[in-house]
Amino acid sequence: MKSTRPTNELLDMLASRGLAATTQRLALLAAVLDAHDRHVSAEDLYRELSESLPTLSRATVYNNLAALGNAGLIEKLETPEGSRYGPVARPHVNLVCTSCGAIADVLVGDPELERLIDRAAQVGRFQRRSVSLSVNGHCSACTARQP
Repeated sequence: MKSTRPTNELLDMLASRGLAATTQRLALLAAVLDAHDRHVSAEDLYRELSESLPTLSRATVYNNLAALGNAGLIEKLETPEGSRYGPVARPHVNLVCTSCGAIADVLVGDPELERLIDRAAQVGRFQRRSVSLSVNGHCSACTARQP
């Protein structure tokens, strides 16, 4: 799979967080960022990338996803179906359907929310890297199917 992001942009992102730019890490970062409005599982990424990277192991996928998440370059979201990974958009709300597993990112863009987050980080002496809130429930399609 060819990324839509320039390699130098990915290299800059990794360098800004002190991460080495391995072939596997670049490919994983690009795949997660290119997922746009969907969140992918580690297994999805492994299947997608193992064709072009035959030496890629599942352990490498999980270890690199953890490193990218800890660096704040991607977000890890726990769902009823397991962990999913997606791009970091801030601030945003993840709407997670507990029926079908769909995940929608809703950009809030609320200055009051930003101030609240900044104040909480300041009080807690915490340097934030990403912000998301998850709301579990039922999407409109699943709600419409319910009796």
